[in-house]
Amino acid sequence: MRTGRVIGFDGADVLVRLVDAEGGEAEIARIPQEEASMRRTDHPSELFEVGQEISAEEVWRWGEGQLHLSARACEIPALRSFLLALEVGQVVSGTVAKVHDFGVFVHVDGEPDGLRTGFIRVPDLAWGWFSHPSEVVEAGQRISAEVIITETRTGQVTLSLKALQDDPLIRVDPATRIPEMNRRVPHGR
Repeated sequence: MRTGRVIGFDGADVLVRLVDAEGGEAEIARIPQEEASMRRTDHPSELFEVGQEISAEEVWRWGEGQLHLSARACEIPALRSFLLALEVGQVVSGTVAKVHDFGVFVHVDGEPDGLRTGFIRVPDLAWGWFSHPSEVVEAGQRISAEVIITETRTGQVTLSLKALQDDPLIRVDPATRIPEMNRRVPHGR
């Protein structure tokens, strides 16, 4: 996370003079309009004023070019802390909030009040075939899922129910829980 002061606007982008570790002025960075806030605005000047001190997350730098930042990743400190505390592979619990054609929204235990941070994509619901996610889970159902991705910029954590299920394509020796090895035959023989 970086700290700096707004020095102006370049079209719909915010220009920020960053502060270095010693408190002195450093380089000028850019916050693209889509990274300014989770709220919809016509122009970032509705959110920021010249001279305002802000915190933002480093997003990317093109080669030796200008650093791009995301203010939206730091907009809700409690949400940022919650997401940064999660680790890929960690198993979390939560309650299914809504089921849609494209996936499932989940209230993850411990998330800040008023937010819905979890999302399960359709391919991450189950190994078997189903025609709609409502065949796998329903609103109000308690679930456990594995963390796949945490994203501070969107304020979401991508989860997987399938990651906690045995892969039906891999045969496992029940005594050792180690996958059985099949003999491989080189192609064309």
